[in-house]
Amino acid sequence: MEELITFLKMVKLKEGKLKHAFKQKEEGVKNKYLANMIGVEIRRFQQLYAAYKMTGDMPKLKKERRPKSELTEEDKLLIGKALRESRLNGAVKIRLYIDKYYHKKLPYGKIHKYLLSSGISKLDKKKQKQRKYCKYQREHSFSLGHMDWHESKVIEGKWVCAWEDDASRKILAGGEFSNATTENSKKIVREVKKIAFAEYSATPRELNTDKGSQFYANKKNDKDEKSISEFEKFLEKEGIKHIPSRRNHPQTNGKEERWFRTYNEKRHEFKRFRQFMDWYNNTIHLGLNRKEGVTPNEAIVNKLPPESLLGLFLKWVDKK
Repeated sequence: MEELITFLKMVKLKEGKLKHAFKQKEEGVKNKYLANMIGVEIRRFQQLYAAYKMTGDMPKLKKERRPKSELTEEDKLLIGKALRESRLNGAVKIRLYIDKYYHKKLPYGKIHKYLLSSGISKLDKKKQKQRKYCKYQREHSFSLGHMDWHESKVIEGKWVCAWEDDASRKILAGGEFSNATTENSKKIVREVKKIAFAEYSATPRELNTDKGSQFYANKKNDKDEKSISEFEKFLEKEGIKHIPSRRNHPQTNGKEERWFRTYNEKRHEFKRFRQFMDWYNNTIHLGLNRKEGVTPNEAIVNKLPPESLLGLFLKWVDKK
């Protein structure tokens, strides 16, 4: 009896939402938003609204519901295989991985439920509600890079630094060093320039760093003017504009901070830094697209500026 009452309340609630949606529709709100609000497909919402306009009566939602289906043993084995192959975790990434490489669509909710029951995932109260994602990223590859130094929590006594492309999230160059120095920072920049030209016919334009001593001169000269650091002079010579982050504002370089988190979580699974870097660049990245499985290696090519594409084409012609 209690289940019936709960069900009837649910139907009544949805019908109330439907009435409100029709009112908003007449005020010019888009079908996509309204359909999502009441939990139906856009085409279904259009049908309901057309019936309402034709009869003047509020459509009645049917009490019959499609019976729930569960994951098959084959589906569970596929999920396990995807977990091992990708080294990923989380239902969203696993769903995209299976869709991308096995061309099979499994519902997110069922994957999430299975991962929870298997002890692979845990509930996070902070993620119970759908979050709004606001992307701040460049349109083209090589228009902006991020660099920072981080004391490794995986390899004792080592400092890790890498250049991450803003538009594609690809790690172009990096390494683990005994010291976080300006010279090691310059070494990474040189490698990025070499890779950019040789592999993508591109030139790095701007670089964002924090105001650490490896990158930035925090002292003033005798004229009470800001000094120019060795690294800043180096970037100017290389034709790269330096964009320092605001002090005490790590969000400016948030993409690099997020990469350091992945480094600390996954680096121990690989013998060498280069192996970890290759895995990362070939792994689905939700920051690029949450609906399609896109990797940094794919994104950096897809987002190349027109002049780089032309340069690659001319190189290809010369080889012919």
